[in-house]
Amino acid sequence: MKQFYYLLLLPVLLFNNSCTMIIKSLGKSVAKHYDDHKDLNLSKLSLLDRADHQETLGKSFSGKTVYMYVWNQDLPPDDRNSDYKALKQRFQKYNDVVFINVYTGNDENKWKKVQDLKNEQVKAYRLTAAPESDAFRNLTDSVTRPQIIGKDGALLGFRGPTPTDHLVVDYALYQARNGIDATQSTKTLIQGINSKVKFKNQDLLLWYEDHFGKKPDEKLNISISNNN
Repeated sequence: MKQFYYLLLLPVLLFNNSCTMIIKSLGKSVAKHYDDHKDLNLSKLSLLDRADHQETLGKSFSGKTVYMYVWNQDLPPDDRNSDYKALKQRFQKYNDVVFINVYTGNDENKWKKVQDLKNEQVKAYRLTAAPESDAFRNLTDSVTRPQIIGKDGALLGFRGPTPTDHLVVDYALYQARNGIDATQSTKTLIQGINSKVKFKNQDLLLWYEDHFGKKPDEKLNISISNNN
Protein backbone atom coordinates (compact mmCIF):
# COMPACT_ATOMS: atom_id res chain seq x y z
CA MET A 1 0.00 0.00 0.00
CA LYS A 2 1.32 3.39 -0.92
CA GLN A 3 2.30 5.47 2.08
CA PHE A 4 1.24 9.11 2.18
CA TYR A 5 3.30 11.61 4.16
CA TYR A 6 1.46 14.64 5.46
CA LEU A 7 3.69 17.66 5.91
CA LEU A 8 3.06 19.29 9.25
CA LEU A 9 5.63 21.98 8.65
CA LEU A 10 5.39 23.31 5.11
CA PRO A 11 8.42 24.93 3.50
CA VAL A 12 9.09 28.60 4.02
CA LEU A 13 5.64 30.19 3.97
CA LEU A 14 4.11 28.62 7.04
CA PHE A 15 6.60 30.29 9.33
CA ASN A 16 4.90 33.68 9.50
CA ASN A 17 4.03 35.88 12.44
CA SER A 18 0.51 34.54 12.84
CA CYS A 19 1.22 30.82 12.98
CA THR A 20 4.85 30.37 14.03
CA MET A 21 4.00 29.06 17.49
CA ILE A 22 1.41 26.61 16.15
CA ILE A 23 3.74 25.23 13.50
CA LYS A 24 6.61 24.92 15.94
CA SER A 25 4.33 23.03 18.31
CA LEU A 26 3.33 20.63 15.54
CA GLY A 27 6.95 20.10 14.61
CA LYS A 28 7.92 19.29 18.17
CA SER A 29 4.97 16.91 18.43
CA VAL A 30 6.29 14.92 15.47
CA ALA A 31 9.90 15.09 16.58
CA LYS A 32 9.19 13.77 20.07
CA HIS A 33 8.64 10.31 18.60
CA TYR A 34 12.06 10.19 16.98
CA ASP A 35 13.54 9.08 20.29
CA ASP A 36 11.06 6.24 20.78
CA HIS A 37 13.12 3.09 21.41
CA LYS A 38 16.34 5.05 21.83
CA ASP A 39 17.40 2.43 24.37
CA LEU A 40 17.33 -0.21 21.64
CA ASN A 41 20.83 -0.96 20.37
CA LEU A 42 21.01 -2.29 16.83
CA SER A 43 24.65 -3.36 16.73
CA LYS A 44 23.67 -7.03 16.66
CA LEU A 45 21.26 -6.72 13.73
CA SER A 46 22.14 -9.59 11.39
CA LEU A 47 22.33 -8.42 7.79
CA LEU A 48 22.74 -10.30 4.52
CA ASP A 49 24.21 -8.39 1.58
CA ARG A 50 23.73 -8.95 -2.15
CA ALA A 51 26.62 -11.43 -2.21
CA ASP A 52 24.94 -13.48 0.57
CA HIS A 53 27.59 -12.42 3.06
CA GLN A 54 26.20 -12.25 6.59
CA GLU A 55 27.49 -9.78 9.14
CA THR A 56 26.17 -7.70 12.02
CA LEU A 57 25.45 -4.02 11.57
CA GLY A 58 27.90 -3.19 14.34
CA LYS A 59 30.81 -4.94 12.62
CA SER A 60 29.97 -3.73 9.13
CA PHE A 61 29.63 -0.08 10.15
CA SER A 62 31.79 0.28 13.22
CA GLY A 63 32.29 3.95 14.06
CA LYS A 64 29.76 5.06 11.46
CA THR A 65 26.51 6.98 11.74
CA VAL A 66 23.99 5.09 9.62
CA TYR A 67 21.02 6.52 7.75
CA MET A 68 19.06 3.34 7.15
CA TYR A 69 15.87 2.96 5.15
CA VAL A 70 13.84 -0.01 6.36
CA TRP A 71 11.30 -1.39 3.91
CA ASN A 72 8.92 -4.28 3.41
CA GLN A 73 6.41 -3.21 0.75
CA ASP A 74 7.42 -0.07 -1.15
CA LEU A 75 10.98 0.13 -2.45
CA PRO A 76 13.22 2.60 -0.61
CA PRO A 77 14.56 5.64 -2.48
CA ASP A 78 17.76 5.37 -4.48
CA ASP A 79 19.84 7.82 -6.49
CA ARG A 80 17.00 8.27 -8.97
CA ASN A 81 15.23 10.18 -6.19
CA SER A 82 16.58 13.73 -6.34
CA ASP A 83 16.07 14.53 -2.64
CA TYR A 84 17.75 11.32 -1.50
CA LYS A 85 20.63 11.76 -3.94
CA ALA A 86 21.14 15.37 -2.85
CA LEU A 87 21.16 14.38 0.82
CA LYS A 88 23.82 11.75 0.17
CA GLN A 89 25.90 14.26 -1.77
CA ARG A 90 25.76 16.78 1.07
CA PHE A 91 27.15 14.17 3.47
CA GLN A 92 29.91 12.88 1.21
CA LYS A 93 32.41 15.08 3.02
CA TYR A 94 31.75 13.26 6.29
CA ASN A 95 33.51 9.91 6.19
CA ASP A 96 31.65 8.72 9.28
CA VAL A 97 28.17 8.72 7.66
CA VAL A 98 26.81 5.89 5.49
CA PHE A 99 23.50 5.34 3.69
CA ILE A 100 21.98 1.87 3.44
CA ASN A 101 18.60 0.18 3.07
CA VAL A 102 17.41 -3.02 4.71
CA TYR A 103 14.64 -5.30 3.50
CA THR A 104 12.75 -6.87 6.43
CA GLY A 105 10.38 -9.16 4.53
CA ASN A 106 10.66 -12.65 3.10
CA ASP A 107 9.49 -12.13 -0.48
CA GLU A 108 12.31 -13.22 -2.77
CA ASN A 109 10.88 -11.29 -5.72
CA LYS A 110 10.90 -8.01 -3.80
CA TRP A 111 14.45 -8.58 -2.63
CA LYS A 112 15.45 -9.36 -6.20
CA LYS A 113 14.08 -5.98 -7.34
CA VAL A 114 16.73 -4.25 -5.25
CA GLN A 115 19.42 -6.57 -6.53
CA ASP A 116 18.36 -5.92 -10.11
CA LEU A 117 18.94 -2.18 -9.67
CA LYS A 118 22.66 -2.97 -9.88
CA ASN A 119 23.43 0.40 -8.38
CA GLU A 120 26.57 0.01 -6.34
CA GLN A 121 25.94 3.39 -4.70
CA VAL A 122 22.97 1.84 -2.93
CA LYS A 123 24.12 -0.42 -0.12
CA ALA A 124 21.26 -2.92 0.10
CA TYR A 125 20.87 -5.55 2.79
CA ARG A 126 18.33 -8.04 3.99
CA LEU A 127 17.46 -8.62 7.63
CA THR A 128 18.10 -12.27 8.48
CA ALA A 129 15.96 -14.51 10.65
CA ALA A 130 18.51 -14.43 13.47
CA PRO A 131 16.96 -14.01 16.95
CA GLU A 132 19.10 -10.91 17.50
CA SER A 133 17.04 -9.13 14.84
CA ASP A 134 13.61 -10.02 16.24
CA ALA A 135 13.19 -7.01 18.53
CA PHE A 136 13.79 -4.59 15.69
CA ARG A 137 11.78 -6.60 13.18
CA ASN A 138 8.77 -6.40 15.49
CA LEU A 139 8.94 -2.60 15.37
CA THR A 140 8.79 -2.47 11.59
CA ASP A 141 5.72 -2.70 9.40
CA SER A 142 4.75 -1.91 5.81
CA VAL A 143 5.90 1.71 6.13
CA THR A 144 9.10 2.53 4.26
CA ARG A 145 10.82 4.89 6.67
CA PRO A 146 14.41 5.88 7.54
CA GLN A 147 16.11 5.19 10.84
CA ILE A 148 19.15 7.04 12.18
CA ILE A 149 21.64 4.86 14.03
CA GLY A 150 24.50 6.19 16.10
CA LYS A 151 28.11 5.06 16.01
CA ASP A 152 27.53 2.81 19.00
CA GLY A 153 24.42 1.19 17.47
CA ALA A 154 21.90 3.30 19.38
CA LEU A 155 18.63 4.05 17.58
CA LEU A 156 18.83 7.85 17.53
CA GLY A 157 16.03 8.45 15.05
CA PHE A 158 13.12 6.01 15.01
CA ARG A 159 11.12 6.61 11.83
CA GLY A 160 13.23 9.70 11.52
CA PRO A 161 13.18 12.66 9.15
CA THR A 162 13.10 11.87 5.43
CA PRO A 163 15.16 13.44 2.61
CA THR A 164 12.19 15.74 1.88
CA ASP A 165 12.31 17.14 5.43
CA HIS A 166 14.39 20.11 4.41
CA LEU A 167 16.94 21.28 6.96
CA VAL A 168 15.56 18.94 9.66
CA VAL A 169 17.08 15.79 8.17
CA ASP A 170 20.47 17.42 7.64
CA TYR A 171 20.71 18.74 11.17
CA ALA A 172 19.42 15.52 12.75
CA LEU A 173 21.89 13.37 10.81
CA TYR A 174 24.74 15.78 11.46
CA GLN A 175 24.06 15.84 15.19
CA ALA A 176 23.72 12.05 15.31
CA ARG A 177 27.44 11.95 14.52
CA ASN A 178 27.88 13.30 18.05
CA GLY A 179 25.43 10.85 19.62
CA ILE A 180 22.54 13.33 19.84
CA ASP A 181 19.12 11.84 19.13
CA ALA A 182 16.87 13.28 16.43
CA THR A 183 14.25 14.51 18.90
CA GLN A 184 16.73 16.74 20.70
CA SER A 185 18.37 18.04 17.54
CA THR A 186 15.06 18.80 15.83
CA LYS A 187 13.78 20.71 18.85
CA THR A 188 17.02 22.68 18.98
CA LEU A 189 16.62 23.54 15.31
CA ILE A 190 12.99 24.63 15.64
CA GLN A 191 13.73 26.74 18.71
CA GLY A 192 16.61 28.37 16.86
CA ILE A 193 14.39 29.84 14.11
CA ASN A 194 12.50 33.09 14.61
CA SER A 195 9.19 34.35 13.25
CA LYS A 196 10.95 35.76 10.18
CA VAL A 197 12.13 32.25 9.28
CA LYS A 198 15.73 33.10 10.03
CA PHE A 199 18.22 31.69 12.48
CA LYS A 200 18.28 33.43 15.80
CA ASN A 201 20.90 30.99 17.05
CA GLN A 202 24.43 31.88 15.92
CA ASP A 203 25.66 28.30 16.28
CA LEU A 204 22.97 27.12 13.87
CA LEU A 205 23.89 29.83 11.40
CA LEU A 206 27.54 28.81 11.49
CA TRP A 207 26.57 25.15 11.09
CA TYR A 208 24.43 25.97 8.06
CA GLU A 209 27.17 27.93 6.33
CA ASP A 210 29.73 25.20 6.96
CA HIS A 211 27.45 22.29 6.06
CA PHE A 212 25.79 23.76 2.97
CA GLY A 213 28.75 25.88 1.92
CA LYS A 214 26.68 29.02 1.56
CA LYS A 215 24.69 31.55 3.53
CA PRO A 216 20.98 30.86 4.13
CA ASP A 217 18.40 32.24 1.74
CA GLU A 218 16.26 35.20 2.78
CA LYS A 219 13.90 32.69 4.40
CA LEU A 220 14.81 29.19 5.47
CA ASN A 221 13.22 26.21 3.77
CA ILE A 222 12.14 23.85 6.54
CA SER A 223 9.60 21.02 6.60
CA ILE A 224 8.87 17.94 8.65
CA SER A 225 6.63 14.96 7.79
CA ASN A 226 4.75 12.83 10.23
CA ASN A 227 6.43 9.60 11.24
CA ASN A 228 3.56 7.16 10.94
